[in-house]
Amino acid sequence: MKGFNRRKMLKALGAGAALPVVAPFLNLAHAQGSSVPIGVALPFTGNAAAYGPDMAEAAKRTVKKINDAGGILGGRKLELFIEDSESSAAVAANLSQKFINVNKTPAMVGYWGTPEGMSSRPIAIQNKTVLMVSSAANAITEGDTQGYVWRFQMKATDWGVVIGRAALRTNQKKIGVMGLQNAFVLPIMKSVEEQITKAGRTVTASLIYNPEQPSYRAEVERVFGSKPDAVYCFGLLPDFVSIMKEVYRGGFDIPVTALSIAADAEGKFVQAVGAQVAEGIHHFQPMPDVSAPGYKKFLKMMGAPDDRLFLFAPNTYDQIAVCALAMEKAKSTVAAEWSKQIIPVSNGPGEYVDDIVEALNMVRSGKAINFAGAGSICDFTPNGDQLGRGMGQWVIKGGKNVFIEYAKP
Repeated sequence: MKGFNRRKMLKALGAGAALPVVAPFLNLAHAQGSSVPIGVALPFTGNAAAYGPDMAEAAKRTVKKINDAGGILGGRKLELFIEDSESSAAVAANLSQKFINVNKTPAMVGYWGTPEGMSSRPIAIQNKTVLMVSSAANAITEGDTQGYVWRFQMKATDWGVVIGRAALRTNQKKIGVMGLQNAFVLPIMKSVEEQITKAGRTVTASLIYNPEQPSYRAEVERVFGSKPDAVYCFGLLPDFVSIMKEVYRGGFDIPVTALSIAADAEGKFVQAVGAQVAEGIHHFQPMPDVSAPGYKKFLKMMGAPDDRLFLFAPNTYDQIAVCALAMEKAKSTVAAEWSKQIIPVSNGPGEYVDDIVEALNMVRSGKAINFAGAGSICDFTPNGDQLGRGMGQWVIKGGKNVFIEYAKP
């Protein structure tokens, strides 16, 4: 190559570096035909381990349904990266970093509890990645989330509204309240106590306890010893099991109301304390509208009987479905772009649709849709809170849960 010296070669390389690069290596993971990764953090161990397996199964079946129908964005398949959050804030935060930096996920779903949601929220916002949670703490969606944080659950204050309203329908004039030191529980306690006192009734004791204490005897004696007509105890399964054993040992014959994640937990509470200790406990939990067509289709997809109640698995279905619809509408997997399409595909205005495959086909054809999911109608406020969710109430009789009512805040 006569006349081609080192100086000329460097000059040529410099000119080449200034040219636009087509399909750089960094973007190959998002090229047409490649998979779309979704991070899924679920509780397979820890205090919410009862719910992880069903949520994982829902995620797998939802993705299979979408992929079998052709995927999204011209044939791209969704790919799940499912990990155990261990019901832990630290573990969930580490998983979020892994999803973003290793798996290159534009979306992270699952995130059952408040600790998982709270620790992952700033990571999602900083890295411009969509985070979809089943966590209830008000703080998760407060402030500027930049459109990256979405709650598929009733927020904590609304739990308290429904529970407090139910309390006022009873003849309980004096109420004892105790709750776990947790950003999810505290707004529930506050809401219930405010309604009780506003109605002219009395809160005989209000106590916040720490998780994983070796004993809750002192707390039980203080709250139950204040001689209330009923005690409202807000916490999780491990602490509630310990508390109710102390109540039984102390001989306190006072009605107890709790959350279903503590007093039911897929039957694990009754297994732990026995039917005699559990008898008469009322418990509350947000739940799907079991009469909704979307929920019935979800049961069919899961191969479950018509009377099966899933509390959290439908949320996972809804999260993945909304991700797919928003990406399809945006024609992009870049979170900064498709996150702006979450409300348009979920809230409408548009044609009502409750089947994900049908909804994707409608979006591809340019139709405006109003998607209703399995866990809820999937309508959102601009800051990511979900609207229109309802809550169930049960009472334990003979070791079994007896349904009382379905109510909305």
